[in-house]
Amino acid sequence: MPNTIWYTRCPVPTASGLAFQRQLFGAEFKGGDDFEVRNIRELGREQADSHFDHTLGNSCREGGAIPPLWARARGADTVMVGLTFVSDSICFYARPDSGLRSMHDLKGKRVAIGVRPYLMIDFIKINGHKAWDCGLRAHGMTLDDVELVEIEVRDDMHAHINPNFTRPGERAKVSMMQAELDALARGEVDAIWCKGCECRWLERTCPDRLRLLSDLLHDTDDLELRVNANPRIVTVSGNLARENPHAVVRYLQVLIRSARWASEHRPETAALLATELGVSVDDIEHSYVPDYHQQLWPNLTARNLHLLQTQQDFMVRYGYLPAPVDLGAWQDASFLQQAYARERLPWAA
Repeated sequence: MPNTIWYTRCPVPTASGLAFQRQLFGAEFKGGDDFEVRNIRELGREQADSHFDHTLGNSCREGGAIPPLWARARGADTVMVGLTFVSDSICFYARPDSGLRSMHDLKGKRVAIGVRPYLMIDFIKINGHKAWDCGLRAHGMTLDDVELVEIEVRDDMHAHINPNFTRPGERAKVSMMQAELDALARGEVDAIWCKGCECRWLERTCPDRLRLLSDLLHDTDDLELRVNANPRIVTVSGNLARENPHAVVRYLQVLIRSARWASEHRPETAALLATELGVSVDDIEHSYVPDYHQQLWPNLTARNLHLLQTQQDFMVRYGYLPAPVDLGAWQDASFLQQAYARERLPWAA
């Protein structure tokens, strides 16, 4: 009976998500092989938190940087084997009737940060905190110029992990930012933030409730200010890396094939990502850098490692990490180097 490699992914553009939809894992790890690759969702809620703390052995994760950094800082036995960086929208909104028309109008105003105390690591709170920090700095301001207001959110974050939609636009009609949107409507805050294709979804479904003040995707060329839970990290369990390194290499080969296909098939990639994220194809096309479909190659470039350090520095500065992670000791490029060599492609770093 084959061993199982469990994988988990975030609802963001990833080679893992495309590979899952295109059944590439099944094609590589065929029935009767030493391994099979399965979604962590099959294990139920009792194992769902491994998406955050990476305690499940024989597992791989591709997604936002905050949980894997936090888990590693707390001693999780993981290896970082790849990174990707896809710049996405980071937007800031006020009410249309507020009179606020730019980020500079926010001086002295109340800005929302959603908090989820039930999460072991509240990564969306960190996203919001960093979004406001970067958004204000991009316009010559600082966090001292505004009042951060925490909005407690009671939703089910696990419902958003490892999505399993079947067509573009298939999603719940409640936004992940619904609590902040409602607080804005009630006048409890003066502005909210949002990121990724969720921005376009909000603008399309709530056009009379929002006025866009800024989108960092268009308002700054400074990649450090666009770092928000990215670069996305590919991590594997330490036991898998030590005991079955060939399986890790083959897993990465699937991601490389997925990234290569995406780079050559933009319309199909947009449609699959729209399905993956439960939004429209148009939302995908207007939420990321124009060449997003060419940015899914797993790598460990110096640029992306520097951007990851930027994310970590923020988390350390504001006490979200118990200690900094030694990124050099955490990474192991050998798996990805072998994977690219086996695919007869140049090493991405």
